[in-house]
Amino acid sequence: MRVLTFSAILHDDGRLELAPGFVAEGEPSKAGELTVEALGRTGRPVARTALALETPCTPPAGEPERAAFGLVAFPATATGLRVSLKGEVLLERTAPRDKLDARVEWPDALSGVQSVRWEASVEGCAASVGYSNDGGATWTPLALPGPAGTLEFDTSTLAGGRQGLLELVVSDGLRTQRVRSGAYDVEPKGWVLWLLAPAAGAELPAGQPVMLAAQGYHLEERRPEFDAIAWESSRAGALGTGARVLAGLDPGEHTITARLHDVSAEVSVSLA
Repeated sequence: MRVLTFSAILHDDGRLELAPGFVAEGEPSKAGELTVEALGRTGRPVARTALALETPCTPPAGEPERAAFGLVAFPATATGLRVSLKGEVLLERTAPRDKLDARVEWPDALSGVQSVRWEASVEGCAASVGYSNDGGATWTPLALPGPAGTLEFDTSTLAGGRQGLLELVVSDGLRTQRVRSGAYDVEPKGWVLWLLAPAAGAELPAGQPVMLAAQGYHLEERRPEFDAIAWESSRAGALGTGARVLAGLDPGEHTITARLHDVSAEVSVSLA
């Protein structure tokens, strides 16, 4: 079903602050006191969704507020949005008359830290950028939505392939435009290994087992690995295998190394 992502803050003074939404496929929310109507060209509702209002975990000091997040039904014929609470209209918005277009400057290659520069034909737009290594069948988000300008991202963990694509998704709040790059030849990365524990430079109490944790992942095959991770210490030698290992270490400085196939990662800790 065609939906619009919805994210809004309801301030204590009744003002509704609405973030730009992006058109996607999904199922709309079904319960809540906030009514969100998709409006057709005549201004009549063509779909209606109920969203729950929730209190944020860390609201700004001195300003009580509630938030609503979710997916709202947004048929292809919709050109506007009306938000109401207990029959009172808080906000009504219609799509600008101007056509939504985006101009994009793509990077020359996908290696190291890269950026996408963009601008839209309509003011107040936001955009995000995604990556696909299978010709557009699946997408991985690379940067959070941001205003016109530059979206920066690190390509070091992008899955390789000869059909690497970037896609910029631009929204003016009601309409979404997608702009796709040409194909990139991205170097295969193979296995990557993330050390989760202990923290680098940690000072740990002697006499207690040390938790070692890591996770491996093959970027191109999209396959996780846990059991084959091998651990060793610069002082104690082999410590065991697996995603989680409890190791008994003598007092002193240790360089802990995790190995998975042809990759490794290490961290230094001290026990006293």
